[in-house]
Amino acid sequence: MRELVTPPDAILDPSTGAARVGSYRGELPRVDLSPLALRGLDRLLKHKRWTYVAIASDEVFIAVAVVHLGYLAITFGVAFDKAGRRLLVDRSTFCPPFSASVGDAGGSARAWLPSAQVRIERPRGEARGAVTAAFRGLELTARLSARAAPQALSAIAEAPGGVLIATEKRLLLGVEGEASVLGRRISLDGALASYDYTSGLLPRRTTWRWALALGRAESGERVGLNVGEGFIGDAECAIWLDGALIPLAEGRFTFDAARPLDPWHVRTVDGAVDLRFVPGAAHSNHTNLGLVASEFMQPIGLYSGTIRLPDGRHLELRDVLGVTEAQDITW
Repeated sequence: MRELVTPPDAILDPSTGAARVGSYRGELPRVDLSPLALRGLDRLLKHKRWTYVAIASDEVFIAVAVVHLGYLAITFGVAFDKAGRRLLVDRSTFCPPFSASVGDAGGSARAWLPSAQVRIERPRGEARGAVTAAFRGLELTARLSARAAPQALSAIAEAPGGVLIATEKRLLLGVEGEASVLGRRISLDGALASYDYTSGLLPRRTTWRWALALGRAESGERVGLNVGEGFIGDAECAIWLDGALIPLAEGRFTFDAARPLDPWHVRTVDGAVDLRFVPGAAHSNHTNLGLVASEFMQPIGLYSGTIRLPDGRHLELRDVLGVTEAQDITW
């Protein structure tokens, strides 16, 4: 199992300019990619960054995101009903680049449009953050706290066919607040949240598969799971368990792309994670704008199965909320 070490104070070595590639326990430093893309056109075409926040309560799974592609931005918000296993709200909007922003250290992300407003604030070094969002049928006001959460997982990695990716994942954040979903007020007090910030100079075509779970194990522990296949491999894979952050091997996903709402099998290459994911619905995007072409599928549903911990214990999950994702994008 790989070791997680203290993050560097900069993503590039100031003497050599080399990327400080690694998987770290703690938050990223400021992500300044300008030395790697000196020309403005390079940055405009290659620099992609996003912030994604998910909240899982006993009733709902809510996710909002701001994605900035340099020349285009995307924002979306979804709300999924756990008991009914259905999407209550699914909104997404393409917008001009000046109508959205994602900070260089994940501290803030914003989108401001008549049909969609999102504001995510997480000051570096602070234990608290906030997210507000307004879409048709969905309003969200939540305060996030890392005080009782394990440390962040950060990774700096070289992108196959690209240049560099920096990402920071935080899971098991505490939540206070509420959502209004189709006019119904839902308390989010006591829910769990995840925060995902990624910034990179990425290849023209990028693919990955991803799994996120947030909830409690059958034995009562708070548990968060982030597993990916492709992209940067095992560098971003981990389990958050009450106060512990435990690295995991890279994921492997088995599913029927033609029937994405059929059950998925999510595991790691070493067999430590062995989960069955049963989707209830999916947030998806199938776009071909010439410059941008996206086949994006993010089913939302429930995880059940086992996770083998390094001490030999087996963690049992049953009906834990989360998402899977299959992404194939040309940008």
